[in-house]
Amino acid sequence: MPGPTKLAGAPVGPLPFGGGEAVPGTGAGAAATDRLAPRHPQGVLDLVPQPSQTFDNFIVGDNAELVELLRGGMQAVPARFFYLWGPPGCGRSHLLHAATGAGSGSGSGATRAGPTAGGMLGGRYMDLREPDAPLGIELLRDAVGTPVTRLALDNVDALDAGGEQRLFNLYNTVRQEHPQCSLLVSGPRPPAGLALRADLVTRLSWGLTYQVHALTDAQKASAMAAHAHARGALIGGEVLDWLLQTMPRDLPTLLAVVDSLDCYSLAAKRPVTLPLAREWLRSLG
Repeated sequence: MPGPTKLAGAPVGPLPFGGGEAVPGTGAGAAATDRLAPRHPQGVLDLVPQPSQTFDNFIVGDNAELVELLRGGMQAVPARFFYLWGPPGCGRSHLLHAATGAGSGSGSGATRAGPTAGGMLGGRYMDLREPDAPLGIELLRDAVGTPVTRLALDNVDALDAGGEQRLFNLYNTVRQEHPQCSLLVSGPRPPAGLALRADLVTRLSWGLTYQVHALTDAQKASAMAAHAHARGALIGGEVLDWLLQTMPRDLPTLLAVVDSLDCYSLAAKRPVTLPLAREWLRSLG
């Protein structure tokens, strides 16, 4: 029988990615200056070193139960199927990388393998938005034939009709023939809210369903300030507000931005102020 389902409360959505709104009190001229050209978000992602996506650098926020489960408690529950949902930037992809041990890999390839959170070998991550992403039984073994113990499939809403059929078959295969494998799938909405075939929605509802709660702006600012403090840097509230308005919204990128901005400040031998932060951003462009 399918395991129980756990549904969390209402979603917490982030502000739009790369928003160009003015920081309160800076005036219309500053808003025009701060509004990012289309190249800037990608420029930030390309030029700011991206941190690994692990449990150690995931800010838990309101996701303590889910993080504890993925980090080491999955063996203690009977369910082998998990569905994580939340809006872009909420951290669900980060958690899938962390749970499969794929978060320390480099590059943007669709599949990575590594040790799982519990230290066992055989974690595998797949982004279903990637062209020609495989969805067959080949995912259940790694390149040398070792059985996969945790398989994570991200962005299930990206599937076409053929992909839906293959994922339906994969669910059945994992359940019937691969008792050692846990399947973790993610999407932007709960299973019933996805535009997918009904029998696949039923499979997605097997086991446990968790909402991944996005951090509030206050939680993100607190995490950024603490990260800067750990580096011996001081970043004021005005700069933090500006970074939250102009940078990509996911926390790993925001923390990487803090690192890069601190390095720029040290090289310039100037404190981190709003003019210095704008100068740093122009230097990336």
